[in-house]
Amino acid sequence: MLPMQLKPNIAFPYKEEWNVPTIRECYRIWEKYQMMHHIREHCLTVAQVALTLAKRFGTAGYPLREDMVLASALLHDIAKSYTIYFGGDHALLGAAWVMQETQNPAIAQAVLAHVIWFFDEGGQAIENNPCTLPNLISYADKRVRHDKVVSLSDRFQDLLKRYGTSEEKIRLINMNYAQSQKIEDALIRSGVDIELEQSRLVRVQNTKRKK
Repeated sequence: MLPMQLKPNIAFPYKEEWNVPTIRECYRIWEKYQMMHHIREHCLTVAQVALTLAKRFGTAGYPLREDMVLASALLHDIAKSYTIYFGGDHALLGAAWVMQETQNPAIAQAVLAHVIWFFDEGGQAIENNPCTLPNLISYADKRVRHDKVVSLSDRFQDLLKRYGTSEEKIRLINMNYAQSQKIEDALIRSGVDIELEQSRLVRVQNTKRKK
């Protein structure tokens, strides 16, 4: 948890002038940062899940910009390949890279928070405000194991198997699981359908905001 004095103002409005990269531009960023093939496949499936859920957010009365959702999902693991080889926090590093590449604070925030939502209190508590871009990207990521849609339970069993190599790592994974379950429960209470079938996911294509 970040110290209180380091927490930024996380409730900010989107600005029309903020750049939102296209699919082609996201692929260029993948190439620049040498994203591994299997991580690209994961990001593509997460993008499909995120777009599918974004449409359901809108149906439930919580619209999100689909171009922002798509770019955030495609770039959420941009630093994963680097940190596999050299260590570090892939969410933190990825957010810095995405901010550098896009100059879009909303997308950078979604990348930063796709592992854990640091600000789960007050008006930004998940149960009070679940239908946000960071929560959507985080939840979509947790519903995809490699490139397959799975339940939260299956996803976290896999994470424990692969990364639970110490008591501290197990603790952090379980904390992440509890928060992801909180997001899922809050989405259901908000009227968002969280049932997902891989064959019925929205396909990834260039998504431009309607004028």
